[in-house]
This record gives sequence, C-alpha cells and structure tokens, in this order.
Amino acid sequence: MSRTVKIVECSRDPAIIDEQIRNILANDGYKLINYNDEMVWKMGTGLMTAMHYIKFEFSDNVLCISGWVQGGTGSVVGGKEHDLTGFTAAIPKKSVAKTMDKIEAVATQ
Repeated sequence: MSRTVKIVECSRDPAIIDEQIRNILANDGYKLINYNDEMVWKMGTGLMTAMHYIKFEFSDNVLCISGWVQGGTGSVVGGKEHDLTGFTAAIPKKSVAKTMDKIEAVATQ
C-alpha cells in the first residue's frame, strides 16, 4: 500500500471531531465503503479520473489521516494505491490533499 499519512494531535472531544470530519467528507462527495476489510471514504468511479480515498482513525489524542488515489473502474481494482506525491494523477491527488487539509484544520481548532 502506498498512502500519504498525516498524524495530528488533537485535544478536543473525538466524537465532535468525528462528526465534523464525516460532514466534510460527505459534503466533498465521499461515501463510506468497505475497502479490503477496512472502512474508508471513497469518491469517484475511476471512469474519468482516479478514485479518491481517505481513511481516518483516532487513538488517544491522535488523529491519523490517510489519503490515496487509485485507478480502475467501479469496484474493479485496475491499479495499485498511489500516495499523494508525484505527477501521475496530479489533479485527483490535489483534491484528496485539500480534503485532508480541511480535516486537519477541524482537528486542530
């Protein structure tokens, strides 16, 4: 797996942060899915652009945010996970990075 990971320390109530993150993801067009036995947020089908993925989880006062893109269509996995660096799929990668930045901002308020 190749994912971009951000570790964010947060002192606010995790339940409140969780709700705010879910709202951000839903408003940005992501849907919660089961992806290889882990619950992640996905946007897109892969037809016009790479599929966008974000996963977040809390542990103590730490929020771990993972983001990546992947080629393929629908539920067919046509390619491997790509972190948010590099030129390939640059536009989808920027989109995922912006959503991750929004999540980080909510967690550190």
